[in-house]
Amino acid sequence: MAAAGAHRPGPLKQQNKAHKGGKHSGSSQRRAGGRVPVKAQPRRRLRDLNRVDRRHQALQLRRQRKEAVLAEKRSLGSRDGPPHLVVVVLLHSRAAARDSLRLLQSQDSAVVRADEGTAGGFALLCPRLKQRWRFVPAQAGDLHAVLDLAKVADSLLFILDPVDGWDSAGEHCLSCLFAQGLPSYALAVPGGTDLPPKKRLDARKRLSKSIEKRFPEAKLFPLNTEQESSLLLRHLSSQKQRHLAFRDRRPHLLARAAEFVPSQDSDLLGTLKVSGFVRGQTLNVNSLVHIVGHGDFQLSQVDAPPDPLSLNPRVVKGQKRSQDMEVQDDSANGADEMEEDVKVLMKADPSKQESLQSEVVPDPMEGEQTWPTEEELQEAEDSLKANRRVVKVPKGTSKYQAAWIVDDGEEGSEKDDD
Repeated sequence: MAAAGAHRPGPLKQQNKAHKGGKHSGSSQRRAGGRVPVKAQPRRRLRDLNRVDRRHQALQLRRQRKEAVLAEKRSLGSRDGPPHLVVVVLLHSRAAARDSLRLLQSQDSAVVRADEGTAGGFALLCPRLKQRWRFVPAQAGDLHAVLDLAKVADSLLFILDPVDGWDSAGEHCLSCLFAQGLPSYALAVPGGTDLPPKKRLDARKRLSKSIEKRFPEAKLFPLNTEQESSLLLRHLSSQKQRHLAFRDRRPHLLARAAEFVPSQDSDLLGTLKVSGFVRGQTLNVNSLVHIVGHGDFQLSQVDAPPDPLSLNPRVVKGQKRSQDMEVQDDSANGADEMEEDVKVLMKADPSKQESLQSEVVPDPMEGEQTWPTEEELQEAEDSLKANRRVVKVPKGTSKYQAAWIVDDGEEGSEKDDD
């Protein structure tokens, strides 16, 4: 009796290789004479590197990133870059801000120049360290001023209380700064020297534990002596800068001095001359600039005056005048020298300037019927004259009442029609 189904081989069946007749079985291979053609490798295999090449590539990328960070640190606050802008923010009502700023100004071989733009601000020039800083204290209690200064600041210097750290107002200020975007920062703790050494150490540990929520792995810098202020300045100049997207995409400037020059026609219109260091992207003279609290404006030109915070002031050779004579000459002819040294970098092109109109002005006649032409008006008047009829009306009848009076002839014609 025949089987119901045929035998099917399973997965363990032996698979024999196909027979090869030799290396030079074909005529084309005989003509090649034993030469083997080059195999084309796929792109994926070309991108795959061996272990030594991968290590070398990673080393090069790490070196490039390190050089970029070092170049950014060297340019900020150096002779060729803008001064390091530090905004001082008080986080407690009992924080000693004046003593802290006084300690920062008492550096050896450092030149302190008062800032004309802000009250209490100053510029610190240190030729020995080849660094320069500009310290701008933020007004305590003015949250909007703190947020505006934090947008353009390179670093924020938070002044804490040695016992409590920050109060409720400081907590609210920190929340707003974190929501907006926090740049590089440093934490300074002035005071606390009146406490006993043991209590001072306990207060420092308690303060370090309380700030871990907001600033994890942050270092507290005591600010009571000149040596501690030097360490703080070194930390500010050497720390890695945080990048904020909204700040890196556009140029920004904190005005150091401003002067309004009214026009000849009106005192309310004129030119505002603003001097300062441009940070971020390159400033385009044809674009609009926004002044906080005032709106958008157009630029007329961009000048390059001499650096007011130069580490190495320029010395004119062959000048044989005393210091008093130089001071008098600067006070008398300072404006003339500034005009001579100013270089015009860019001037605005009216055909390429951005317009100040940011909103579409609505047209009330848009979508309505077009206004009739003179020919159409003349045709309408002619048609009215042709259809005009004279009707006798009693005295005192208005035009509106006369329009409803019907002649006797018209009444008779209407009755005949009926």
